[in-house]
Parts: sequence; C-alpha cells; structure tokens
Amino acid sequence: MMLRAVMMAVAVLAAGAAAADPLAGKAAKKAVFPAKGVEVEIIEGTGLDKTMAKALALVARDYPYYGAVAIAPDEELLKSKATILVGNYHTVEAASAKAVAECDRLRQGGSPCVVAALIRPKGWKARDISLSAAASAALKDSYPAKGPAALAISGVADSWGIATGEGAAEAAVADCAAKLDGVTDCTVVVAD
Repeated sequence: MMLRAVMMAVAVLAAGAAAADPLAGKAAKKAVFPAKGVEVEIIEGTGLDKTMAKALALVARDYPYYGAVAIAPDEELLKSKATILVGNYHTVEAASAKAVAECDRLRQGGSPCVVAALIRPKGWKARDISLSAAASAALKDSYPAKGPAALAISGVADSWGIATGEGAAEAAVADCAAKLDGVTDCTVVVAD
C-alpha cells in the first residue's frame, strides 16, 4: 500500500514536471542546491530504536541527495539484505519508491518494507526545480552561459542528460534515456 502511494506521487510529480515549462539555465543555476551537504530525516514510527536510528543517520549522511532508506520491519536492520539505501535521485519520492521496491524484492517475508529515512540537501525547502546532487553539479559546472543547451531528467530514475548546440533538447533526452535501460520518462527541465 505504501509503495503504491509513493509510486502514484512520483507519477503525479513526473507529469507535473513534464507539463511545466523548462527553466532557463541562469534561473535553474540559482535555484538548485549545492551538490554537497545533506540532512537526514529519520521517519518516526518505523520501529527503529534510538541507537539504530542514529546509526542509520550516520550512514545515510554520506549519500548524495535526494535519497531514501527502506527497511523490512520484521528483519534485523544491520543483518537484513533488504535494508536498502539509494541516493542521487531527483526527488525523495522517486528515491523512496526505488528503495521500497528493492527492499520488498529482497525481504524474507513479514510486513512490507517502509521508508525509514530521507536524504535531502542541507537547508532543503521546496524550489522551482529539483535535481539530484550529480545533475545539480553538472548544471553549475557544465551548462553553458550562452547558446542552445538543455538538461533532461527522469522522474522515476536517477538518470539525467545534458547537451548543447542545435537539437540540445532532443540530445539531452536521448542522453538521459541512454544512461539507464528502460528509462522512457526523460523530460527537459532546463533549456536555453
């Protein structure tokens, strides 16, 4: 049930991103967070005691934003193969969906997996654009100040692509899709 709700939220966010006009490069560069520095939110009610929550936060803070940790509630956190930590997604919703799906695939039975922690950029507040740490760094370091350029992202995967020159939008979408097999939802979110 939790996975279905998260997947629906991801689909709605992806549809909204596709419907929104892309930001100009200058505006996007101002809106993204620095690529380094994260904050970890431990989700209450997942059954973690204070010691396990602290240990989980210590490990999670070394992952790039946006990320999530999913756990199998009926399995021991540190020994379970179903404890999954993913990072470098474009939203916590997409990271949560991936972590829960992989956790459910690996759990040994019992209750469905739940999200135990979220990883966001330090000082996170909603902004006009949401990019992974890697895509944020590429935008700031590689996106040109002038000329045709585009950056495309996947709403459900950690994939992104950047391109310049004539046909930049199509090339950025193709670059995004080529990075992961089966990614078909790449959308241009930054364009000049």
